[in-house]
Amino acid sequence: TVMAALERAGSLRGKRVLVVGAGMLGLTAVAAAADAGAAEVVVSDVDPARLELAVGFGATSTLSAGQALAPVDVAMDFSGAASAVEAALGALDIGGSLVLVGSVTPGRAVSVDPEAIVRGWRSVSGVHNYEPRHLEQAIAFLAASKRLWAELVEEPVGLGRVGDVLKSELGRPRASVRPRSN
Repeated sequence: TVMAALERAGSLRGKRVLVVGAGMLGLTAVAAAADAGAAEVVVSDVDPARLELAVGFGATSTLSAGQALAPVDVAMDFSGAASAVEAALGALDIGGSLVLVGSVTPGRAVSVDPEAIVRGWRSVSGVHNYEPRHLEQAIAFLAASKRLWAELVEEPVGLGRVGDVLKSELGRPRASVRPRSN
């Protein structure tokens, strides 16, 4: 999904990039944007622990959700929160583009000023899932990456402990399950 979002965003070399939402996909997007040559990768999230993780994945700066955003060339929203989408859209500089990825469930309508889109040469697009080429790109990216991906995923648990994982507060953005309960 992240590779599809980056493809939709276009070249990031030398660009100011905003990643909204520092969950598993957002952090992967931070690393991929940094590796793609983005001049800046700013990350916004509601969780301070996730913002801290983002720095290790290539963020040049972080902001708590709701803080003022400087102009960016590309924004990618992985949060799906209407207020975050509006903030990302408002942060676009002239010619900027917003790629929506996290808006996969119904939510409140987002306020858009069509004149600002037209006069600002801005574009908004959406990405849902990916195509086979994106999966190949993702595997190649992860294999070549020097990032500490293990920081994002909890140690695997057996099938017998899935209920425990679902009830617990995770320290990392994702849980993992070992198919066999050894």
